[in-house]
Amino acid sequence: MGIIISNLEGDIKFGNKQVLNMFGYRPNEMKNLKIFELFRGWPTVKNLVLSKGNFEDEEVYINARTNKLRFNLSAYPILDPNGNVFDIVYIFNEFKKERRLANKIMGRQAIYTFDKIIGESENFKNAIEFSKKIADSKSTILITGESGTGKEIFAQSIHNYSNRANKPFVAINSGAIPKSLIESELFGYVEGAFTGAKKGGQAGKFEIAHGGTVFLDEIGEMPYDMQTRLLRVLEEGTVSRIGALDQKVVDVRIIAASNRDLEKEVKRGNFREDLFYRLKVLPIELPPLRERKEDIPLLINYFMEKKCKSLNKKPVPITVEEMAALKNYNWPGNIRELENFVELIINMEYIPVETNSPLEIKSGEIILKEKSLSLEYMEKNHIIKVLEKYSGNITQSAKALGIGRNTLYRKVKKYKIDCSIFEHSSNTEQS
Repeated sequence: MGIIISNLEGDIKFGNKQVLNMFGYRPNEMKNLKIFELFRGWPTVKNLVLSKGNFEDEEVYINARTNKLRFNLSAYPILDPNGNVFDIVYIFNEFKKERRLANKIMGRQAIYTFDKIIGESENFKNAIEFSKKIADSKSTILITGESGTGKEIFAQSIHNYSNRANKPFVAINSGAIPKSLIESELFGYVEGAFTGAKKGGQAGKFEIAHGGTVFLDEIGEMPYDMQTRLLRVLEEGTVSRIGALDQKVVDVRIIAASNRDLEKEVKRGNFREDLFYRLKVLPIELPPLRERKEDIPLLINYFMEKKCKSLNKKPVPITVEEMAALKNYNWPGNIRELENFVELIINMEYIPVETNSPLEIKSGEIILKEKSLSLEYMEKNHIIKVLEKYSGNITQSAKALGIGRNTLYRKVKKYKIDCSIFEHSSNTEQS
């Protein structure tokens, strides 16, 4: 068990021998470090401890002397005679998968930045530039767009581009939390507030995010009565735990997102009009993928490289005709659907679509045309795979296929296969 004590500024005051051995630091090196240099998310830990919340057995990555190591962290306050927190004690234990919590500290960090967002279309670049311009504003941001357009990626990027980048980023999916729990999740509760309440109570997400950003995803799914409480937080900047009489001041910037048309929800009586206009101070609308077709090849290349690395497979060549078919598809699931499609073709090792008819995808599955099931179609794709294996070398490919060079040349001509696309594929394997 490794133990560290720091003050509220992050200065390390004590570290036991075990923690030195665990992290690989010498005593003088440890004393010169700040606690927030050891792991990401220290502001969140500090806020939670100051609010008398529980921080136990959460997963963190430690910047050890030689590499990053994974540990379970618990943190507790050290109180002065008046009951005020003046130091924090951290206890590090070996990471155990079975103790991994869904609400781990890394889940409270924004990892995406604008330089990781892929897109060159004019409307998409305008959304990025506007997001950068308003990143430091305290005003509320409302990001709208269809499912799969990257709303949370934008929210994280805005946070990391802002002056709150080193503060907590707390994401809340309004549609995923049961209605019976959403109030306690957002605002916390005091001890004895209800049956089953934890001893000492629990801080809500707004308290945990103090100084940082709260991202309210699927805001259109939030229950109507919770909308009233959220409006009060926006207008007064205070929260009250369930069962508490006092109000706590919180400094948070709110970014909300929705794939619903909130104006229509207001007219239907499902969403408060005053909250809608309070959220829509700085609106950002993300275009669907069908309105940024020029970005489709960029995204396919990005996901192809990413997925091939994770799956340990070779890239699948895409012809000009196949890319045109992919660009002409509407992609109703947007970037998420495109990513899943790329993973599918990597596993299948070919693209099972016809280039002379619209691509059809339903519920994440390709609908294979009759042509895709024909012997000629399968032969063509098998020849492509062999040519890729031998980097377009006709002699070696013909030998592997068990046919003559002239026969292979005729089939390459018949199927209009461009052998030059295989020249930069993986190194030739000798048969």
